[in-house]
Amino acid sequence: MIARLESRAQYKVDNLRYLKRIFIEAMDDPIFPGSPVAPWEVNENAIQRPLWIGELPLPDTVTEDEAFQGKESQEVRNQLNGLRKIQGLFPLATGEHELLADLYYISREGEFIASLSQEVNEQLINSYNPHEKQGSFVLASPLLNPRRAPFWTRQNIANSDETVINAAIPVDFGGEWVGLLGIAFDNQSVQKFLASSLPEGTQSAYRLYDEQLKPLTKAVGAENNVQLNVEQKKTILKMLIDKPRGTFRSGSVFITFGKLRGTHSVLVSTQTLSQGLHEDFGRFSLLLVTMFLIFVLSLLGAHRIICRLVGNMGNLQREMQHHALHDDLTGVLNRRGFFEKTSQVSPNYVDYTLVLLDLDHFKKVNDMYGHQVGDNVLIHATGRIQRAIRKQDILGRIGGEEFCIYLPNSDLKTGIKVATRIKWELESSALILEDGSQLPVTASLGVASYREHPEYMLEQIQSLADMRMYRAKARGRNQVCWLGEDKFQA
Repeated sequence: MIARLESRAQYKVDNLRYLKRIFIEAMDDPIFPGSPVAPWEVNENAIQRPLWIGELPLPDTVTEDEAFQGKESQEVRNQLNGLRKIQGLFPLATGEHELLADLYYISREGEFIASLSQEVNEQLINSYNPHEKQGSFVLASPLLNPRRAPFWTRQNIANSDETVINAAIPVDFGGEWVGLLGIAFDNQSVQKFLASSLPEGTQSAYRLYDEQLKPLTKAVGAENNVQLNVEQKKTILKMLIDKPRGTFRSGSVFITFGKLRGTHSVLVSTQTLSQGLHEDFGRFSLLLVTMFLIFVLSLLGAHRIICRLVGNMGNLQREMQHHALHDDLTGVLNRRGFFEKTSQVSPNYVDYTLVLLDLDHFKKVNDMYGHQVGDNVLIHATGRIQRAIRKQDILGRIGGEEFCIYLPNSDLKTGIKVATRIKWELESSALILEDGSQLPVTASLGVASYREHPEYMLEQIQSLADMRMYRAKARGRNQVCWLGEDKFQA
């Protein structure tokens, strides 16, 4: 938007440059061949608009005769003749389609002001005073404008809230500053100029301000009733110190601003969040946000699936590890699990005892009643054993009907007590079969303690307990055996 306005403003200034060159040529030779040709001289049907000439206010009251005498009278006539010669080019330089935007000329000494619009003349007369040391007219002086460059100004019209914005260029003739050529725009013209530069389908409201952020036009574009408050104006002025353009958000309103080069004005665009979503960029942003949300949801879904798969794999791994270390029938540690666990905990204990037991006549049970009853015997025996041991004791099924109990922090005496309790639990609770009959369950137990042979490894202590268990079997079963040949408990 700023680029469009600057381009059109520069176009106006370029027209002024072109017209200035023709005007100087017309003043230099207004009546001889080679001077510029006006449109009505080429086409007899072209309508020549009248040139309005008005007198500017002078600091002192003087008569017309006093104002146009001698050399000054000739200079004024040259300027007026040159202006009449080129007045047909005035509409081409300004654009007839625009509202009050008229090209004008002001004499340096303030003798007259000339344009094609009496209304423009009156407005400029009420806003210019060439003899004051301030205002836009003095900007054309060689002292303040040695490069004779075009400039933009804004003047207040006396006794009115209206303003006139000017694009002007100084005119020098014969080595002297003789006048000022410019184009005047009133507020309506600037607003139309602004509206005609809007991008198609804009969803923003645009407004032109002066350097102090006083509004020059009403808002054009999409209506949103946004009025800049004091804090927002302070923010814009502060940001303009560092850079000519910027954007910031104030609540739900996005404010974009930028200086127009050479015009001493600031263009401000305001857009609400809902308006932004209706623009192409807003719709594209909404699409990106939607795609991002879909992507995030997909990631979350994939994350949940992966977490579930990892959890299932962890459960499967734990289940496989459990099956690898536990007996499927009784649920206690199997041989591998028992020795793996006891080898991990045995270094932490100075003393421990092993109780090895074997169910009596288990093969006969399988032969007489079948393997299902045999399995029930194993399950029943496991339950009774667990009732007899301590929480910290480790139970494992290391053979078909063979069990081993690891008793940490215990001596041989403690091991004998636990073994005796196991023996009593088994013999005092027979297995009830389906027909209601009872099947006695007994075991032969061997006990060995680490304290007996501190130099032995765990496997050697287990072998010692195994030997004593077989000795209990040889002595008649349903017994606890420990130490030598003559020491056992029935």
